[in-house]
Amino acid sequence: MDEQLDFAPCGYVSLADDGTILSINTTLLELLEFNIDEVQGNHINFILTKPTKVFYQLYFFPMMSVQETVEEMYLTLQSKSGDSIPVLLNATRNKRNGILVNDCIVLTMKKRHEYEKVVLLAKKEVEEKSRLKKKAISELEQVRSELELKQKELLELNEKLQGWAFTDGLTGLHNRRSYSKLLFENLALFKRNLNPFSLLMIDVDYFKSINDTYGHLAGDQMLIELAAILKSYSGENAISARYGGEEFALILPNTNKENAVQIAERIRISIEASFSEKSPVTISVGIATSKTGDTKKDIQSRADQALYISKNNGRNQVTYA
Repeated sequence: MDEQLDFAPCGYVSLADDGTILSINTTLLELLEFNIDEVQGNHINFILTKPTKVFYQLYFFPMMSVQETVEEMYLTLQSKSGDSIPVLLNATRNKRNGILVNDCIVLTMKKRHEYEKVVLLAKKEVEEKSRLKKKAISELEQVRSELELKQKELLELNEKLQGWAFTDGLTGLHNRRSYSKLLFENLALFKRNLNPFSLLMIDVDYFKSINDTYGHLAGDQMLIELAAILKSYSGENAISARYGGEEFALILPNTNKENAVQIAERIRISIEASFSEKSPVTISVGIATSKTGDTKKDIQSRADQALYISKNNGRNQVTYA
């Protein structure tokens, strides 16, 4: 073996077909911690780990016999001190001096294995970070969904609260606060377009006697039924409100005196007929229609005065201011 091959920066070993080591360079001997006399003439198994011996027998020689070449075969050698040395082996089958030999080049894989460990560690770290990131995204998504749900619930609750703030709890009509606001809006609209609207003030006749005779629960039920009649007979655009106790208000947009009186009479007759088979219930009504320069107090006062006249003249009647 010439000096260049003997001290090449890679291991070299030449094998007979039966696996006998024919020659081996100094580079590989130093790696394995053997001298030439300890290795030469021995079987290749002498410098292989136990698992590699099986792999060598099953794969190396069958491939050499068929392909006459082996590229990048991973093996593990065993040094004199028992250390495992991972290597990459390339081999070709040649004929020299009439004898078939298997020339093998061996490259140590120690650094490569260290690199692989670093790469595997880095991969694990990346996978772990990716897992944690996905988990964090999932948790954030869950939190976002929960926040959206809470926000929706708060909006719904806010709508309910707003509704409760402007709705009478017993009858479901507008309450007095809402009525006052809507009356002001209708006056402002009248000032702009001069389309008249009418206001009906309605009072249940002898309501105290109903409570005294049938009880407050029956009285409440009567107010609920009366409110339903008001809504059904006053039209889609009308604004029905419970003004207080047994007193109701009805704002009729775009309604003049004649139409307002007709609607009031329909409501009065319907209520009297609806309760005739139960406890008799009648209402008194006062009507006022918007005039130029009216304030809320003006139109409210006229309707109240008309209501007072209805009650003072025997009740169960409609009076126009």
